[in-house]
Amino acid sequence: MRLHHKSVIGSHQQRTRQGAVLVIVMVCLLLISLVMASLLKSTMMQRRQMLKEQLQVQADWLVESALERAAQQRLTNPEYEGEVWQIDPEELGTRYAASAEIVLKPEGEADRRLSIQARVKYPDSQTEMITRTKKIIL
Repeated sequence: MRLHHKSVIGSHQQRTRQGAVLVIVMVCLLLISLVMASLLKSTMMQRRQMLKEQLQVQADWLVESALERAAQQRLTNPEYEGEVWQIDPEELGTRYAASAEIVLKPEGEADRRLSIQARVKYPDSQTEMITRTKKIIL
């Protein structure tokens, strides 16, 4: 009888240990999952920030290009007063198009000085659009 009693107790202890090990494994898996989810979220936020910074740098370069374009157009055509410059993605080497609104105006009364203002939207027609404006006086 004692032998049977010991085997029942041993079997019960073994199942209890197995249950405890299973709980420990489940808690470890939960902790690993939480750490991985946190790392994934952090990586996604860094990626979004990097893409936004890329768009900002591209918009900065585009506004400079628009000002140069306006100055060049004015040199070749004294009647040039501005335009809306639509820039295709192929021209930029990106997936996105851009637009630049260029306005030239006489600055002051003597009409010897000219202001050139460029306003760039990049990427054009997107929810995460960056706008840059710059003005120079010649």
